[in-house]
Amino acid sequence: MQNSRELPAPRREPPPRQATYELEIAIVGVGAVTALYVWAMRGLDTAPGALLGHGLGVVGFLLMLATETLYSLRKRSRGRPRGRLSTWLQWHIVMGIVGSYMVLLHTAWRFNGLAGVVTLLTAVVVLSGFVGRYVYTAIPRTVDGAELSLAELEMQLAVSATRLESLARPGAAPSAVALTSLLASPASLPCGPLVALLARPLLAWRDRSARRRILAALGTLDQATATEVSRLLAERQRLLRQVASLATARRLLALWHTVHLPLGVALFVLAFVHIGAALYYATLLR
Repeated sequence: MQNSRELPAPRREPPPRQATYELEIAIVGVGAVTALYVWAMRGLDTAPGALLGHGLGVVGFLLMLATETLYSLRKRSRGRPRGRLSTWLQWHIVMGIVGSYMVLLHTAWRFNGLAGVVTLLTAVVVLSGFVGRYVYTAIPRTVDGAELSLAELEMQLAVSATRLESLARPGAAPSAVALTSLLASPASLPCGPLVALLARPLLAWRDRSARRRILAALGTLDQATATEVSRLLAERQRLLRQVASLATARRLLALWHTVHLPLGVALFVLAFVHIGAALYYATLLR
């Protein structure tokens, strides 16, 4: 009787980062603030120096201040940090959008003097944040927000190729064009790295059409196999785009940081000056 030894369990790769809904949450928050503002306009003064205007400015500024500090502290935390980095980033974006919108309402659409400069700089920082988010999401990450390396992406490509080869059996009679598209190498992606980064929605739409053509060329497949092949093809197309654009995305994100961070510092310096001036002229001189 042979002695059997238990084999170690295969190492599981960390799951990819899940989709987040920070923009949807921010839109709901902006809609709620707008509804309350419109309702309050019927009986309250909305001037920047009035109670409502001050309240919007204070809450909005506190949200923006939390946006600037909390996420940065979480990124630099050691030991056992609380929560996933991706979750902190999600609320970083939500508070930045909602807080900036409340500051805009605080101005009552008056853009004179230092307050106007602060408002303009706020809009620039918010737009810069949208650009940064788009570039940030182009870099593949785990569910905890850690970046995936090029070697990890290529390993995932190899795994998907093996799985696709096992599903696209000879009996399915795939055409040469379909099989070439099925197992395309990263170098054969028909676009440059910058296009692969900036035109992701258009490329995703193009890839959906390519998947339909490949599935049609593979012949008759049962529903379960066709669903799995479609899923693997979508994953492979995404990995090909990420491999092609990874280096460019990292360079652009580093460049974005060098621009966005000084803008944020300048914004808060001017905001504190504006707050100090408002307190001086509105309170101390009375």
